[in-house]
Amino acid sequence: MDSNRFQIEELLQKASLTEEEAQWLFEYLQQSDTPELRALLLERFAEELSPPNPVTLPQDISQKMLTEIRQATRTAEAPVTKPSYVLARMAAAVVLLVLVAAAFWWYYPAKSPEQPLAISKPPVTDVAAPADSRATITLANGQQIILDSNLNGILASEGAVRIERADDGAITYKGAFTETVYNTLYNPRGSKPVSLTLSDGSRVWLNSESSLRYPVAFSGKQRPVAITGEAYFEVVKNTAMPFRVSIAGKGTVDVLGTHFNVNSYPDESDTRITLLEGSVRVAVLAGPPILIQPGQQAVYDNTKQSGTTIAVRNGVNMEAVMAWKNGFFHFDQADLYTVMRQLARWYNIEVKYEGKIPARTFGGEMQRDLNLSEVLKLLEKNKVHFRIENDQLLVRP
Repeated sequence: MDSNRFQIEELLQKASLTEEEAQWLFEYLQQSDTPELRALLLERFAEELSPPNPVTLPQDISQKMLTEIRQATRTAEAPVTKPSYVLARMAAAVVLLVLVAAAFWWYYPAKSPEQPLAISKPPVTDVAAPADSRATITLANGQQIILDSNLNGILASEGAVRIERADDGAITYKGAFTETVYNTLYNPRGSKPVSLTLSDGSRVWLNSESSLRYPVAFSGKQRPVAITGEAYFEVVKNTAMPFRVSIAGKGTVDVLGTHFNVNSYPDESDTRITLLEGSVRVAVLAGPPILIQPGQQAVYDNTKQSGTTIAVRNGVNMEAVMAWKNGFFHFDQADLYTVMRQLARWYNIEVKYEGKIPARTFGGEMQRDLNLSEVLKLLEKNKVHFRIENDQLLVRP
């Protein structure tokens, strides 16, 4: 008699099996060579011993199982008596059940539901140029408007003033306001330039990683705005109300009506005010103001808090100054670090330097709609090497 008969008899009296009992019975069926008993256990507990879901087995395993099942069936179908034949058929079914169940547990082991799936992302080896602007306007009440390129018409209202976006993407303020209320336009890294028409009709273009703070409607004796980063202004003339630009706490530019560019990024060594048309008066925090004429550039050191003097440059390359607004990079004997800062803002990527980088200068013009890898190929002609790894640009000798 089978040495496990007492455990089996006890199981046969139960309505259902626990997980531990089902595991024990499954292991017993793999070892037992008593077909009658196996058939009885199958008939009694077939559902509880079946795999929970159908499985697809590898072809070599399924072929091996089929061979074993056929051999078991042929052996069991020997012409004996009818009862023995029925038991043999049931024994063959048990063989099939055991083989399928064993294969299921072997090839498809249970996984903990808490085990997270490992999702690997392909490494980023290139960066595309910005396709549109991701600028935002923060209203006086703290509400933020995302300047979606697909959204035109009226964006918001503050009192009697409407903020509208034209089909060409330009933002305008229309209406009148009885009190001074300020908004802030912010254009982040990796964003195309955005343009804004102020309530007096003056127009401003804002480069990436730049901000402009301005009143919804001008009142009083001045038209004050404040910037960080880079902006190009086309100011409507109004002698009764001069236009004043505050530059990130470094100085001011006073104008009546003119076209000029301000470049004052915190990570650049100096601030540059370049005049294209008209005349402007430039002043720093501690020092007398100076007047500059079209074609001139006022430059002062960002690192000095006091004692700063303004230098005036003549014969400035206007194409290089205005390249960002016109969709180009234009390097006029720029050093490597200046070039990399421009690329970092435009492509929204962090720059890391590996090893001792030789002194290099770059000149020439290229489109800003190129992928980063295409720009780097042109720069590598100057014997500097680059590698893009996810959100980093690695520079090496």
